[in-house]
Amino acid sequence: MKGAGEEKRPASILIVDDEVSVTSLISKQLRRDGFACQEALSAEEALEHLEGSDFDVVVTDIRMPQMSGIDLLKIVKQRDPEVQVVMITGNPNVDFAVEAIRLQADDYLVKPFELGQLSHAVARALEHRELLQENRRYRERLEIRVEEQSQEIERLFLDGLSALAAAIEARDRYTGGHVDRVSRYALATADAMGLEDQKMWAVWLASMFHDVGKLAIPDSILNKPGPLTEEEYAEMKLHPVLGAQIVKRASFLIPAALGILHHQERWDGRGYPSGLRGDQISIEGRILAVADAFDAMLTDRPYRPAQTEEYAVSELERCAGTQFDPVVVRGFLEARANGFPGPSPHEQYPLQRVAEWSGNAGKRDY
Repeated sequence: MKGAGEEKRPASILIVDDEVSVTSLISKQLRRDGFACQEALSAEEALEHLEGSDFDVVVTDIRMPQMSGIDLLKIVKQRDPEVQVVMITGNPNVDFAVEAIRLQADDYLVKPFELGQLSHAVARALEHRELLQENRRYRERLEIRVEEQSQEIERLFLDGLSALAAAIEARDRYTGGHVDRVSRYALATADAMGLEDQKMWAVWLASMFHDVGKLAIPDSILNKPGPLTEEEYAEMKLHPVLGAQIVKRASFLIPAALGILHHQERWDGRGYPSGLRGDQISIEGRILAVADAFDAMLTDRPYRPAQTEEYAVSELERCAGTQFDPVVVRGFLEARANGFPGPSPHEQYPLQRVAEWSGNAGKRDY
């Protein structure tokens, strides 16, 4: 936008013809119309001018030695589709006219023409250029606005998921902060292992909702202060299946299903609910198994006090190859050595990055 008192520059016209008399005549007419004009006696010379200056309209003859006006039209439109081109010719040819129109020439004049016709053609070309520019500016503004709204919706969506996970966790008074910590451990491990965006997204979702199945477990079992009976333990062991069933009801949570279903499976096949072994267990489930177990050992439980971090690390190393995937344990220990992110996973994994994982993973295709 022009500032107060700032004059709008005159439109810039490039005139191309191999006859000096023609370029001079056209230039005089268009200068009288208030336009800034530059002349070129060949298409090659015109291209040199186009390299160094911006033009609003090119007025060019069709038949010229070496490079034709049609060839020049092609190049101009490839470089900048908003530059308008008015074609002129002394030898009208239907094929030339059709080709010029196909290549988006703005107008086509046949010599001899009245100078008023030329002025009108250039004025119309400039109006068309202004419409194209305004349309482009509108699209750009619209794209920016859509992107801003999309980012805001994504942020609210991810905030909502975090709030929902916190609400689920609030039912279990023994696991305060568990979801947050498991999410940090799992994402850092997946990062250390070089997982692709699709898997990073699945790991994040599964870590946030790995205990969602506990919503279906009675409080009398979930918060029982002493050891569980065999029947109670059998009911507690259903939570991975129940959790996977719950998230499958929401399309955007489906990527979390495998991690939730498998996070209590064991590398040696002695886990639950399906007794899967080795690579039968999803990578999300194998990562969550390590992250979940590590945090569980560091947390006070009704049946035992919290263990030390050194003890938890030694247990992971001891159980690598039996309870846990050895590759995942190595990834976890590498992530730990590099320093886990701070109290919130968003310090190292901001919602913007989580949104990138979700976008690159094409989460709505699950």
